[in-house]
This record gives sequence, C-alpha cells and structure tokens, in this order.
Amino acid sequence: MKNIFLFILLFLFIGCDGTMYTNIYDKSKIGSEIKSVEIIASDEFSKESVSEIMKSRGFLVGSSEYRLRVEHRDYKGACTNPLSKTSSDYSFDGLVSIELYYKDKKLYNVYKDYKGEKCRALFEPLIKEMLSDMKIKIP
Repeated sequence: MKNIFLFILLFLFIGCDGTMYTNIYDKSKIGSEIKSVEIIASDEFSKESVSEIMKSRGFLVGSSEYRLRVEHRDYKGACTNPLSKTSSDYSFDGLVSIELYYKDKKLYNVYKDYKGEKCRALFEPLIKEMLSDMKIKIP
C-alpha cells in the first residue's frame, strides 16, 4: 500500500520539465570520428531542421552507419499532468529529442522540454550537447 501511495504521489508531481537530460549508452564510442550521419525523424520539420544543423557543422547527411533519430512532440494538448496545467513554471509547449545510433546500437540520447514556438533553434543545444558529451570528431 505504501508503494502505491508513493507511486501516485510521484506521478502527480512529475511534469513537463525544462531541463536537458542526457545519457551515454556506449562510452567506448566517445571520441569517434564521424563524417556522415543519416537523419531519421518523427516529422519533416525535425528532419529538415537537424539536417541543416548537421550540414552547417560539417557533416555529410545521407546513408551512414551512424543515425540520428530526431523527435518533436507537441504538449499543448497532450500534457495531462495537473501540476503542469496549473503552474506557470510548468507551462511547456513541447519536447525535442535526439538519439545517436551506430549499427542499430543506441550510443547516446538527449532531450528537453521547451516553451514557445517550434523552430530549428530548438535542436541546436541538443546537437551541441551531443557533440560535446560524445567528443565527436568531424574529419
């Protein structure tokens, strides 16, 4: 009974947080040299945004053993947490996320909730964080 109460209490206070979260799944790939990356996205906006950013940083975008899975979620109608809907501190509009894979093995992910309109710039800090955390080298 105590565990159920704690679970319900935790559920009520977990909301749409604005902090950037990262996870390195394969530390042996830190410092890898990556010249090309394939972009796979949940929507065309995300794919185009991340493709432009990666090209501007010197990556070739196309078929590759390295893949970036990109996602954008719209919270405006989807976030149902009561705290998120009642507190101005938790009024996020959506989520952006990227995951880096090598040969179908997840290496890294980073995600963040955001406020405001969706735009290409939402993905910039995620990519910057990934490049920094993974110490990715561009030939």
